[in-house]
Amino acid sequence: MSLTLNAANPRKSVLDLIPLAAILCLIIGFLFNRVTSNIGFGLAGLYTLIKIKEISYLFRNKWMWTFMAMALVPLISDLWTTGIYFFAERGIMKCVLILFPAFVFAISPDAKKATILHIIIIAAMLISTVYSMTLFFIDQSDILASYKVSKVMKVLSYGDHIRISWMVVISILMAIYQLAKRPKTVWKILLIAYIIFQTLFLHFLGSKTGLLSLYMMYMILTFYLLPQGKKWIFIVVLALLAGIALLSVKFIPSLKERVNFIRYDFEHYSKGEYRDGLSDAVRFYSLMAGKDIITGHPISGVGFSRLQQSTNQWYDQNRPEIKTESRFLPSSQYIIYWASGGILALLVMMAHTLMPFFIRCLRTDVWFMAFFIPAISSFTYETHLEGQLPLFVYGFFTAWFWFLACGNEDKPPSNM
Repeated sequence: MSLTLNAANPRKSVLDLIPLAAILCLIIGFLFNRVTSNIGFGLAGLYTLIKIKEISYLFRNKWMWTFMAMALVPLISDLWTTGIYFFAERGIMKCVLILFPAFVFAISPDAKKATILHIIIIAAMLISTVYSMTLFFIDQSDILASYKVSKVMKVLSYGDHIRISWMVVISILMAIYQLAKRPKTVWKILLIAYIIFQTLFLHFLGSKTGLLSLYMMYMILTFYLLPQGKKWIFIVVLALLAGIALLSVKFIPSLKERVNFIRYDFEHYSKGEYRDGLSDAVRFYSLMAGKDIITGHPISGVGFSRLQQSTNQWYDQNRPEIKTESRFLPSSQYIIYWASGGILALLVMMAHTLMPFFIRCLRTDVWFMAFFIPAISSFTYETHLEGQLPLFVYGFFTAWFWFLACGNEDKPPSNM
């Protein structure tokens, strides 16, 4: 990720530019264009293959085995159930769960490279937020009205406000990371302003996943960074965060409308009633579908490529009034793996999400935990491994914070 060319070794300089180009394509692709994202995947794969001998040690790492298992179980399932057409199913996409750790460890970022990437992410998410807030203030009345029917303000990334909000939280974490490095005064002011601005934006946006991840991240940072004798301050911070949440609901119109709709939504689906336009109701019924599929196939699952078909059959039998376009896969990554791949797939998921708590360099690293705990918590109610863009967010940034926490420890000793 070097930004300068090495005149003494131009071949190495060009090679060093490949990961930078890959990351830029991935970020641009995430915000604007999936084709550009695919170019980023290709460049990341090319660079990883060039460096594969240097990172061979990574594939002996037990946590890396869980990345490979989470990718291979769906792939094998699709191959078994659909034969030669397995490449047309979801399983093939999950191979990026192997690519991204390998890519990040191939980059082997030092402090300078880490700063460069953090600045890129912060700048990209600033552009995204300015775009959304500009449209919000231009057409505030209509957008606020849309919040009454489970809509939100316009966002980039194909309107995926869940992943946009998640990326904003990650960018805030990176800004705090850079702030902890004690930058010069100007940079410190800019970073603090960015953190405040994006925190406000997440409240205006009103994405549940983003807000839950944000508050969880702040709590984890507070708990880890407080000195041992001052842990009592954590209770004060919890009270402060609760106060901020309550005041935000009261004084930020979009968040207030969002909360009102969530209540309205709950009142209906909790009584077994369904109306078009309800968002959490669709999520709730998808979970019911997943539960019943697991009950019928607890050991073997129904196959990853057949889960949508089984889910549609459940809707036909139990909720025929729900339209085809609202018949989503079960809204939980854990349930998807269990319903699709059976108990083995569930154990793979559990191993992947629990193992970092038994690895000292991960368990004790505040930055990794501030990213990872909100991410795996959201697996209970989100599907972050079922699409190209969310797979990038989870795969790349999990690997990124993993390397920052343990990269130097995981490397084998040099022979020199």
